[in-house]
Amino acid sequence: MKKLFTLFVSLVLSATLFAQQGSIISFYTLPASPTTNDAVKVVAELMFTSGSCELSEQGHSTTVNHTDAFAHHCVGMLTVICPATDTFELGILPAGDHTFVLTLSSGAGGPPCSPGIVPDDTDSITFTVDPGVGIHTPDAVDFSVYPNPASTFVTLSLASGEKGLKQNTKAIIYNAQGALVLTTSNIINQTLNIENLSTGLYYLHLQSPEGVAVKKLEVMR
Repeated sequence: MKKLFTLFVSLVLSATLFAQQGSIISFYTLPASPTTNDAVKVVAELMFTSGSCELSEQGHSTTVNHTDAFAHHCVGMLTVICPATDTFELGILPAGDHTFVLTLSSGAGGPPCSPGIVPDDTDSITFTVDPGVGIHTPDAVDFSVYPNPASTFVTLSLASGEKGLKQNTKAIIYNAQGALVLTTSNIINQTLNIENLSTGLYYLHLQSPEGVAVKKLEVMR
C-alpha cells in the first residue's frame, strides 16, 4: 500500500510539474501570401515557462485543405521564460482556404524526453493559397484572352501578333478553388470552347514549349 501511495504522489507531482508548460503565441506562413507555385511553410512561435525547451519531435499530416500537426518539447526544473520557433514544411498546396491545427506538448529529460501527460496547448491558423495568377515562366508566350467575361468561346491573342499558336501548346483552366476543369492539348487555332463551364472566376494557363503564362477568365451565363 505504501508503494502504491508513493507512486500516486509521484504521478501527481509529475502531472503538476510538466502539465501546460508551453503556449502557442502566434503563427505565420512563408511566404506571407502563398500561391500554388510556392512550397508553403507554417511557422509557430512558442513560449515555455521552464527551460531549456528543446524540440524533441514534431510531425504533421495534410488532407486536401486541413493539416493536423504536433510538436513535443523538453523542459527542465529551471523556471525561465523560454521562447521557441517551430517550422512545418507543408509543400505545394492546392488553391483555396487551408486550416493548420497544432497540438503542443512537453516532457522531462532528453531530448528525447518523456511523453506529455496532457497537451500544453492547441491552436490553429487559417490561410488562403491563391492560384499562381500572372506568374510567367521565362520565355513564356504572352497572350491576351477576349471577350472577357465570356460565355461560350474565347479567343487567344498572342502579344507578338502571331496568327497561330505553336504546336504542343496546351490550354489548361482551373476554377477558383484550384481544381482542373478543362484541358486542351495541341492548340493550333486561337479559339477555345468554354460552354461547359459554370458562371464564375477561372484561371487560364497557356503552356507552350517556351513556358507557362496565366490569365484570369470570367465566365458569365
